[in-house]
Amino acid sequence: MPIIRATCQTCGDVELAPRDLKVLVCSNTGGTTYTFLCPGCGLVVSKATDRQVVEVLVSAGVKLSFWRLPAELEERVDGPPLVVDDLISFHFEIAEPNWIDRLASSVRNQPDTDG
Repeated sequence: MPIIRATCQTCGDVELAPRDLKVLVCSNTGGTTYTFLCPGCGLVVSKATDRQVVEVLVSAGVKLSFWRLPAELEERVDGPPLVVDDLISFHFEIAEPNWIDRLASSVRNQPDTDG
């Protein structure tokens, strides 16, 4: 079984087996990273990498996984951005009893704008 040498920001160089690493590819952007649990300190290490390193790792037996960015990032957002005053108002609103019922009622009473 091949030994893969990687670097932990805390421990420095560590030696890993292919089963100890995972290559992650973002389906939206094509960005690639590899990740592992450091055998020395137990921290999760994640490093951006390029396709050449991905090919070497996968050919050595490292598992390849694909992931997608959350769909919410592609949603159109209307209205003004939140400001600190909005957060303060929300804080006081949720401190009141039955706040969730009032919120649900206000949502039900909104006009349908999906038309």
